[in-house]
Amino acid sequence: MFPMDFRYPTRRLVIRRMVPDDWRDLYEYLSDPEVVRYEPYDIYTRGDAMLEAANRANSESFLAVCLLTSGKMIGNLYVARLDTGYYEIGYIFNRRYHGKNYAYESCRALLDLLFQKMGAVRVIAHCDARNARSMHLMERLGMTEETRFMGKDFTGREKQAVTCQYGIDCREWK
Repeated sequence: MFPMDFRYPTRRLVIRRMVPDDWRDLYEYLSDPEVVRYEPYDIYTRGDAMLEAANRANSESFLAVCLLTSGKMIGNLYVARLDTGYYEIGYIFNRRYHGKNYAYESCRALLDLLFQKMGAVRVIAHCDARNARSMHLMERLGMTEETRFMGKDFTGREKQAVTCQYGIDCREWK
């Protein structure tokens, strides 16, 4: 989906494929209990982050989000092709960079890429209904809540939780 040399600049960021050396920046946010609160994994150790960075570097589904000025990775995006023209996205960011619109800027760029260059027909995203920040971001991106369902939560820690599915199709994207 994205070649190894993929680099996509935005006004303040560079979106690129992840590399094994990203482990330090990955550890910085995946070791934060507040950041991973709604994720399907516990906080990461340094060793976990090293292994995960290597795994993500070998996956076309993960993209690093880096500051344009310093190159520091401040978060990552997830994108998976579900079917022809259908994609799912996700995101997670270092808490130090929350509130600066970096998640919005990078997700908007990703949606532009999917709809304008990769022929996406539809893009969806999921989040825990308790994750108000994530729901707000999806709404700012023009995605609409389509359904809520009760089931085991993303983390596996709660037996029952409400998950929201948001979506947008190519006709709605501006």
